[in-house]
Amino acid sequence: MVLAARKQICGSSGPPVAPLHPRRATMAPVPTGKHQGPLRLLLAAALLTALTAAPGLAADDKPIAVLVVPVDPQDGPDFFVSDGPLDAKRVGTAMWKGVRWLKRKQADNGSWGGMRGDASYGGIGAGSPGALYPAGPTALALYTLLRARVPVRDRVIRAGFQYLAKHHKRPRSSLEMSMVLLAVTATADFALRSKAGKRLRPKVPGVYRAWATRLAEQLVAKRTARGWRYNYPGQQAAPGGPEDLASTHLAALALFTAQRLGIKTADRVWEDILAFTLEQQADSGSRETFVDPTDPTKKIHTRERGFAYIRGQEEPDDGKPTGAMTAAGLATIEMARFVLREGGREDAAWAKRKDAAQVQQAVFDGFAWLQRNWHPVENPEKEHFNIHHGYWWFAIGSAMDLAGIKQVGKHTWYLATGQTLVNRQHADGHWNTKTTMAPMDTLDTCFAVLFLARSGRGLIPHPSVRGGRMEPPKKDPAK
Repeated sequence: MVLAARKQICGSSGPPVAPLHPRRATMAPVPTGKHQGPLRLLLAAALLTALTAAPGLAADDKPIAVLVVPVDPQDGPDFFVSDGPLDAKRVGTAMWKGVRWLKRKQADNGSWGGMRGDASYGGIGAGSPGALYPAGPTALALYTLLRARVPVRDRVIRAGFQYLAKHHKRPRSSLEMSMVLLAVTATADFALRSKAGKRLRPKVPGVYRAWATRLAEQLVAKRTARGWRYNYPGQQAAPGGPEDLASTHLAALALFTAQRLGIKTADRVWEDILAFTLEQQADSGSRETFVDPTDPTKKIHTRERGFAYIRGQEEPDDGKPTGAMTAAGLATIEMARFVLREGGREDAAWAKRKDAAQVQQAVFDGFAWLQRNWHPVENPEKEHFNIHHGYWWFAIGSAMDLAGIKQVGKHTWYLATGQTLVNRQHADGHWNTKTTMAPMDTLDTCFAVLFLARSGRGLIPHPSVRGGRMEPPKKDPAK
């Protein structure tokens, strides 16, 4: 049973609930002085979400119109337990409030402010202008709103892209390049089908495609050795070396999404991404029995081995395995393996690789670590709970959606985390764990909405946890 909640802002009244079918919406690219032709955006069937302009808004309200709860039909009728504490209506309301808060947080110039980095990275003082990643929060907010199905033609989206196009069309840091690329590619329709029902290649409209192509090229050029760090111009050498797993995961996710749009990255880059990611996994761990997600009757013997931000770093939060980095590592391996196997079309060639079994065992061992150290909302470590809880929600969502599985051991990840997120949302619609970089409320709200929206669904293919093949659903979710 797919439940949908229609949300409409009408003054201070609560959002009414009514079923809604996906509909078409017209969108126009960001005006650049050349090209402003309208294009159609078919709403993603897998997410069942749609937005239109809402009537009767107060003068200080920015338009948000309709949110349909993103319950994937493939999850089946038991995904939301009918008598449980979390249901589609609660998720839809939480998303509606979060999107409304994000839209009202936008500044008059179209931005969501700058992100302040840690002074220890690159020696940049926390209070200096150089500590800002000015494009980061704006790109993340746009990505979040688009994944929540706010249409490209919405004035908040247009203002945000106009701000980026005017001031940060060529972002300076790799972190910002990754985020802007994610935002730009999120303008694409990833559920486009022919009249016969055949899935078509998703398309980025007009000026966005050229922008995405340039960003992908710039991001690859920003790579140092085999991965990415913040790579902000003028930074001194950051502790731990020129790559970290968080930056590499974010860059891989952006390039992977661009790859689906035909903007390809060379295999050698993906080989390096895979090699660097595997090196961030612990060498050994305690024995753990892991249930094969593709066949519950099979038990897999593993050693729980998590991933670190930069393995071996003296700082415990950097050098030891954490939940967020383990999820990020698994997601990055899945993406690299999917690309290198040509989506499963090169299975025979992959099977002949000397490291094929090693890569598969790394995936199983990583899931075993998550199974043993699971926490629904706090970024777990063995000794204590780490900082950056919001990134844990973002990373675990992308890892699970890429693997195409519902559970980690006995933990139904979406229900467990979603329930707690809904309970911890502030009355005005935002989240703030006070564990990330400033602006904490904006970043945490984006990560929470992305998690609730199942941002991986409909955007990225779902390879099996046992390999890089995308397994088609038994039923067409669009029907």
